[in-house]
Amino acid sequence: MKTSFLAALAVATSLVATSATAQTVIRIAHAQPEASPLHEAMEHFKSNLEDRSEGALQVEIFAGGQLGSVNEVLELVQSGNIQMGTGASVLLSPTIPELGMLDQFLLFEDEEHARNTLDGPAGDTLNAAMENRGLAGMGFLELGFRSFSGNRALDSLEAFEGFRLRSADNPIQIAAWRSIGAVPLPLAWGEIYSSLQQGLIDGQESALSSMVVERFYEVQSDVSLTGHIYWPEVWFANLDFVNSLSEDERALMMEVAGETVGVQRELVAAANAATLDELAEAGLTVTELPAEDRDRMAETMNSAIAEMLRDSVGGEFFDAFSAALEQ
Repeated sequence: MKTSFLAALAVATSLVATSATAQTVIRIAHAQPEASPLHEAMEHFKSNLEDRSEGALQVEIFAGGQLGSVNEVLELVQSGNIQMGTGASVLLSPTIPELGMLDQFLLFEDEEHARNTLDGPAGDTLNAAMENRGLAGMGFLELGFRSFSGNRALDSLEAFEGFRLRSADNPIQIAAWRSIGAVPLPLAWGEIYSSLQQGLIDGQESALSSMVVERFYEVQSDVSLTGHIYWPEVWFANLDFVNSLSEDERALMMEVAGETVGVQRELVAAANAATLDELAEAGLTVTELPAEDRDRMAETMNSAIAEMLRDSVGGEFFDAFSAALEQ
């Protein structure tokens, strides 16, 4: 009887161990707050993947920079310490220079054009560049077109002269802003609010929804609709991890990831649509940069960075991406 009990216990223990071993944990880190469309989309990914894999694939999400900056998260994913991360393309391009092709200004006509481009041949060239660095592209999430909040209206190209703005710590972006007379100051994302509050910078550029999520409107007087650039939030995974999954698991994960990208884009579109009303209700003046100034802005800034981009990504990739962009 005692032997039978011990044998049964051993079998049960073995089954528990096998079940635990069968579970694969996917740890995802991102820098955005839990109130963001990105985090809500990651929760969608978690619940759907866990449910449809019948618990074989488990997801843990670390939001708000819990595991470090975007570049620290990138290193964690590349080393295999975590399985997935996200980051704005402009913050990833120092490590993955090919993403710098998205640093060009007024590259896309609207969100639909940007989505179709990134989901097509041009996006494929960027995914291939990530694979060369041990990463698998999971999808291009949306941040939306970027505009300005500031302490004065940017209602002409000349208004940028001397305007102290927060810039990503990216040489190409810094050169571009300087080409129109602005004064770019590289700051970490978490330093923007206090820098605006203390008057260290005159303004910042971000997706409209970020102006509400980060409460920039509390220390700004104006919103200037420039729509000057579209940076996606790149979702990436450790390539070895992706390849280690069974064919069925990998197919399911990529299917749910594709659905998650669609959900996140819809959430961002809704958030951005509601944002302008919220900013106006908060007392900010909303100004739109005239079309002719936007055209001059694009021509000046893109001309200033063209050779830097070509040198950074290589002439062959520059031409390949440009050709794919036209498709």
